[in-house]
Amino acid sequence: MNKASRIFCPSLITPKNAVVKQTEQLSRSQKLLTELGLVKSGSNGTYQIMPMAQRSVDKCIDLVQSNMQQAGGQKITLPILTPTGLWKKTGRLEGDISEFYMVRDRSGKQFLMSPVREPTRRQ
Repeated sequence: MNKASRIFCPSLITPKNAVVKQTEQLSRSQKLLTELGLVKSGSNGTYQIMPMAQRSVDKCIDLVQSNMQQAGGQKITLPILTPTGLWKKTGRLEGDISEFYMVRDRSGKQFLMSPVREPTRRQ
């Protein structure tokens, strides 16, 4: 690494009395992102994106959006919570559903946090 790139390399400064959680690094990229301070381990399997990495994500999003606008594309937002009725109709709620996160609203309707992004039809 040359001298100029070392100047802008973020460093993770840990206070003397801080307790550092030992997390299992599964991949080389995960280890590098953590060491550079771009992501921070929240809890088991979850990571928080730190400000430097968030700026990079925002720039990537802007780049994709500008290219999509030039091509005449449109942006859509898909729901995170979907009604469980849609999943029951297709048989996807049968079997092991222990990994699904389900909630009920005030009126008792059950919703599922979508693990996939696919088109759903409203009935």
